[in-house]
Amino acid sequence: MIVRRDTHVLKRWWQRILVSIVTFILRLYWSTLGVKLTAECQMVVDETQGPTVFVLWHNNLFVAYKLYGLLKKKCSMYALVSPSRDGAWLAGIFGRLGIRTIRGSSNRNGLFAMDNIFEKLAEGAFVAITPDGPRGPVCKFKRGTAMVAKATKTNLVLVAMKYRHYFTLPTWDRFKIPYPFSKIYVDSKTFPCGTFANLTVKELSTALEDELISLQQKIDSASHI
Repeated sequence: MIVRRDTHVLKRWWQRILVSIVTFILRLYWSTLGVKLTAECQMVVDETQGPTVFVLWHNNLFVAYKLYGLLKKKCSMYALVSPSRDGAWLAGIFGRLGIRTIRGSSNRNGLFAMDNIFEKLAEGAFVAITPDGPRGPVCKFKRGTAMVAKATKTNLVLVAMKYRHYFTLPTWDRFKIPYPFSKIYVDSKTFPCGTFANLTVKELSTALEDELISLQQKIDSASHI
């Protein structure tokens, strides 16, 4: 794996201790959350094999660990995380949770992250990407995800979540945090690599953005949830 020198990492002892404490609290908190999958999402969990790119909006990232918990026995999971100082904390927490990270973004280390993603997909791993991260605009698909999918001929799984009770942070992405003991509903839509072989990167990015917005709207408006 290629690593850039300007990628921030946690080196101090107190940072590692703080990450351990935060991770312990998060595990306790996540244990209170229930998860209900749609039929299609359950099929993804049961049947997905080999290299796959999971795509979700940045504001759903906080509870993506619950979905990872259903998939971790099948394959290694890597998450694309910003090389910034903030990203270093997230990478530290992910590491404690068993999620490996690839450091990079559309703004910094983009090509180096792309090489690392290609490498991990070639090994058969799962890779999770937030296409509007790390700085937005919110719910706007950047081209990196489409470039990865076309270059590696990898299947894509779009993921949307709804929380029964949650609050929203005043951040660029309107980050969502469900209340303890809340229920999370998860839906997904799979795009086999053959379905977008003839699309350009720009066309695929636009199509995926529309599909992920539509998927989120679908689960948000579901009356039975």
